[in-house]
Amino acid sequence: MIKEQGVLHAITHNKSSLYRRYLGHRDPNERRVAEEDEITSLILGPLAFLPASAIGAFWVALLRWNHKEIKLPEGAVTQAEMSFWPRKNNIEPDLRVDLSWGHETRLLLVELKWRAPLSGEDQLQKQWNEYLSYEEQLRALHLFIAPDTAEGSKAIGRDDVWHGKLMLRTWFDVLNTLNHLDESDRLLLNRWSAEVMRCLQKLGICPFRGFKGLAVPELVQPKAEAFWRGFDGFARLTKPEVPLLGDSQPAFFSMAGGHCV
Repeated sequence: MIKEQGVLHAITHNKSSLYRRYLGHRDPNERRVAEEDEITSLILGPLAFLPASAIGAFWVALLRWNHKEIKLPEGAVTQAEMSFWPRKNNIEPDLRVDLSWGHETRLLLVELKWRAPLSGEDQLQKQWNEYLSYEEQLRALHLFIAPDTAEGSKAIGRDDVWHGKLMLRTWFDVLNTLNHLDESDRLLLNRWSAEVMRCLQKLGICPFRGFKGLAVPELVQPKAEAFWRGFDGFARLTKPEVPLLGDSQPAFFSMAGGHCV
């Protein structure tokens, strides 16, 4: 946690330009940058060390963002565990989140994308079918987070193995969730969310705050001419002299009067 939290604070307080890597900038000596893995660790790593109720508050809020109908147990989460890059049956999702409300449990499988496509059209289907057992699927939700959710929608269209359990969220949804997270009694969660919001804005994910400095346009006076001055018809237009068909002499028309010359 100390490493991720330290980098997060360095970025948000303009003490590090590391975030530029995630905007496409590269050091000439770097052959590969694991953008998605680094962002996953940078943003969600510190969350894993917070109390269970704080961890649960964030994930529940993100799942219910613009989807209030999602059914989850009521009350605060009593136990929470976040496992990064868990591997089973040669399948490695980015994150597994286990949440408990007393005797009720939910499993959240998370795949995050930043500036790269899915690793094959069936990546999400394999995670659901091959990573999770049938018993786990009964209490699981699959969460896909990306700059836009088009690939998730296409995955559902190709082979809907989730039947309503694949949740699609954008990074902008993550920002909005944090911005509306009202947890006044959870100081650590509020501190983490404030730093993450500032970091996301560094990465170009920021809320629309309206226009600034727009003056009210002046109304045009009723008698003033605006754009269109009217049309009075053609003036001094005479019929051109058409040369005979057998005449091989080239004919040109003058700009004035339309006569052959």
